Amino acid sequence: MAGRGPTPRGPRRAGVIAKLALTPLWLAIAVLGLVGADAGSQLAGDSLFPGGPFDETAHLLTTLLFLWAAGGAALERLGLPALIASFLIDVDHVPSRLGVNWITAGTPRPYTHSLLTVALVLVGAGLWRRNRDLLLGIAIGLALHFWRDTGEPGSGIALLWPWSDHAFSYSHWIYLAAMVFVVAVDALRCLSAPGARPRRIRASFSLGRTRRPSRRACSRRTG
Repeated sequence: MAGRGPTPRGPRRAGVIAKLALTPLWLAIAVLGLVGADAGSQLAGDSLFPGGPFDETAHLLTTLLFLWAAGGAALERLGLPALIASFLIDVDHVPSRLGVNWITAGTPRPYTHSLLTVALVLVGAGLWRRNRDLLLGIAIGLALHFWRDTGEPGSGIALLWPWSDHAFSYSHWIYLAAMVFVVAVDALRCLSAPGARPRRIRASFSLGRTRRPSRRACSRRTG
């Protein structure tokens, strides 16, 4: 008997993903939102408020922009768990905010902010075929979260914990340059998508009405 494939997406999940399809309007909103959230996060520093909401919004929009760049199939299969994981991982900061430091002693961020967490999720994806897309999406969301955290000034991440407490980091300007590239890819997807160029309005004389070109998402599945 053949093994079960990945769990099919439910109608609610499919509806959420459909609303997040790449369009020029959504791309403009996401870019402006990321610029504002990232700038606000840098200005607010490590504060719980408003720094926390700014930071999580920037993580969410970073992941969304990457998923759009990867194509419609990636968004449909992996989008929802990736987006949720991209900000939900920061619940591991709660113990230290409450004065409990056992999960972050010796490292700038909690131990779960490491490649070990991503590796464990990927192992689960390999073993748990029924929920492979779910776990792969979570792994992508975590990886993108850690990548952005590594580019935040003044801290870094102990990516190799528990083997090393060394905090890896890079310039925030590299993150910004990478996001400019990702946004450019998203824009090119919009420009090259079927139906992106305006069509001539064709008059239907038999029906006596005008046909208008339909609006299509830029991230329509391309493979």
